[in-house]
Amino acid sequence: MKSYKILAIIPARGGSKAIRRKNLQKLSGKPLIVHTIIAAKKTKSINKIIVSTDDKEIGKISKNNGAEVPFLRPKQISKDTSSTIEVIKHALKFLQENQSYVPDIIILLQPTSPLRTSQLITKTINTLKKSKATSVITVSKITKHPYASYW
Repeated sequence: MKSYKILAIIPARGGSKAIRRKNLQKLSGKPLIVHTIIAAKKTKSINKIIVSTDDKEIGKISKNNGAEVPFLRPKQISKDTSSTIEVIKHALKFLQENQSYVPDIIILLQPTSPLRTSQLITKTINTLKKSKATSVITVSKITKHPYASYW
């Protein structure tokens, strides 16, 4: 069976408009970012976990909880209008140029999904490996209209 280099990228910007310092807000006594790092660390097939952030405090908390923070993300890709693909491309370029690291599989783990489990991550990785797809995404069935979230 082929051995894969699997990279988890956790994007965690410091600036948040709707919920101030969103990635550091606590759920069950831990910042959102920490829940995501824990799930990634419990996923045995993930070889490398990095947090892409522009925020020193998020970086420190991430390192203290076992993630790598190999750089602080540039301000030009840390805006409200910045795309996730820009963040991923920046991280991959940095890792290739500075660590000669090129992953086979990239997992994007948003800190705003703190209830995601390592079992779900593993299942998603296995689905990707077994398929001929170039990407997979997890979704869940909603029980109420999305507009209800704003009330």
